[in-house]
Amino acid sequence: MSTYSGLIVGRYYLITEVEGEELILVQPMLETTGAIFLILHDAEEEITYWRKKKDPIYEIFEELTDEEALAYELMFDEDEADEDWEDN
Repeated sequence: MSTYSGLIVGRYYLITEVEGEELILVQPMLETTGAIFLILHDAEEEITYWRKKKDPIYEIFEELTDEEALAYELMFDEDEADEDWEDN
């Protein structure tokens, strides 16, 4: 079983925290001596939370490549640009 200490800040990961749950997309943003601050990318919002580095992760399904991460980010940059255009 993996732990949060295996995640690298700034990367994107598809993980399952508990057996039988859906995959979630997380991005570690800050690391302290004993904890890690993450963004959970949900379909509707971004949720931020802390986990202890020693907390278990049932499965790190995969780390997104740089190309996959960029493609993911661009999907939402376009949506935000559309919202800005509509506001004007």
